[in-house]
Amino acid sequence: MAVIDSQVVYKELENKKFRTLYFFYGDESFLIDQMPDRFKFAVLDENSYDFNLNIYYADDAQVSQIREAAETLPVFAQQRLVIVKNAHQLSDSDWTELDPVISKPVDSTVLVFIADKVDKRKKFFKIISENAAVVEFKKPYDNQVPGWINYIAQSHNLKLNPDAIHKLHRLVGNNLSEIDSQIKKLRSFKGAKLGEQATIELADVNQVVSLSREESVFDFTKAIGQKDRPRALEQLVQLLDQGQNEVSIIQLVARHMRILLTIRTGLDQGLGGAKLASIAKVPAYFIEGYCDQAVHWPVKKIEEALSLLQETDKALKSSPLSSHLWLENMVIKSCD
Repeated sequence: MAVIDSQVVYKELENKKFRTLYFFYGDESFLIDQMPDRFKFAVLDENSYDFNLNIYYADDAQVSQIREAAETLPVFAQQRLVIVKNAHQLSDSDWTELDPVISKPVDSTVLVFIADKVDKRKKFFKIISENAAVVEFKKPYDNQVPGWINYIAQSHNLKLNPDAIHKLHRLVGNNLSEIDSQIKKLRSFKGAKLGEQATIELADVNQVVSLSREESVFDFTKAIGQKDRPRALEQLVQLLDQGQNEVSIIQLVARHMRILLTIRTGLDQGLGGAKLASIAKVPAYFIEGYCDQAVHWPVKKIEEALSLLQETDKALKSSPLSSHLWLENMVIKSCD
């Protein structure tokens, strides 16, 4: 088998067409956490849960139990479902013990492994990739977030108008779990009855969704993009006071600068509007703001800023000096 898109799996589950072996991993916990229930409701009926559903946590279960369950025939059903969570905690010897049910999956068992991360250099991953449907769940790009907001809102029987989507995106970023949490709050705020659809306006988002850390991050990277040194230093203090990790701050600025590099290169080539937004993988309603920043940054200057960020990242991880000094120095030099 091979690496496939998550939408392929969703479609297969909807059509009751199951493979014998799946391996899910990635940093988008919201989507990964949904997979056990998706499989449970698709593969089994509620009368067979007690007989044909086995869920294990790799850090707590005996591997022999997992293998035995995978090799056990289903009871009064077509298939047995075996789910192994935290599969990244399985050792090399554990995978060796599981090799018989991976190399030759049992036809009557749907075996699902769920991991946070994976070392693709490991022998087990090569075997998994040859026999399983492998799906990596990545955090969505910025230009994909509005679609996810719509999708999650619809799952809660809500409709958000474009301004509300824009503001929720700005406040929460691309964290789907937090988006889901805030949309639940919005539904509760509207007091919609069960089965009743409600519409969310910009005013609702402003009233319900707290100004989060992501708002400060947005303001910080924007200030650097505008070369507004006083504002950037002020926002840096706020981020540190909120407990934002110093290395994460560097990563956020680096991401912002890479977007500006793509946009500045596109502007130099005469691109703009929706075409440029698509290339930079940002929502169209953000593109004007990014373009306003990019005009302050020649390509060479952005490349120098990225080198500075790399040096600062290295210093934060190795230097005895206070981290805030390195970050302040980064801001001062970047906004020069």
